[in-house]
Amino acid sequence: MTALWSLNEIEALARKAARGAGFEWGLTEEAGQAVRWLEARGLPGAKALEFALNAGVLGDASRCAISLGCAICDGAVTPVSLSSRDVIAPLLLLPFASWWSEQHKQSLTLSWPDGAIDIEGACFAIGPAGVTVPPRADIAFIDRKARGLTQVNVGFRAQVDCETYVALSAFAQRTYAPSTEASRLSGAGAGLSDND
Repeated sequence: MTALWSLNEIEALARKAARGAGFEWGLTEEAGQAVRWLEARGLPGAKALEFALNAGVLGDASRCAISLGCAICDGAVTPVSLSSRDVIAPLLLLPFASWWSEQHKQSLTLSWPDGAIDIEGACFAIGPAGVTVPPRADIAFIDRKARGLTQVNVGFRAQVDCETYVALSAFAQRTYAPSTEASRLSGAGAGLSDND
């Protein structure tokens, strides 16, 4: 079962979930933006983030798609140098590759065994098999002229399956401070009497 959420809600949930799973503050922002970018284009960014958080490789510069994406955007690595690399939730690399492609005016193909996406700036084309969301895959970036690109319409809502939303919410709850008797007595919550 799926539900519609605003992109703001999904981005905020993604940031909180990433922080709850142990991402540093800067990476939480990048995770939220990447998930929002994917969901706005009808791609399962929230599901990809769920795979990344469950794998427990956050911040691992060699396997975490968010860390690798940040390295691409910061100029620390080029996309083509990441070929033949085992990456967790490789779909999360797509927004970063798109941003890099737009900045450098260069076409790329991001591929893994069951899928390929041609990228040229904000335009991309998904291979004939559609988009699979593998939890992990060996990825390759190929520097080549993209074919059959279309400008994808950007939506304002994200369609996220409820199981994924609940899983991300569980990570997000790790960021909340537990209530204490002292906080309840000082006015947080109903206190000793519930006047509602």
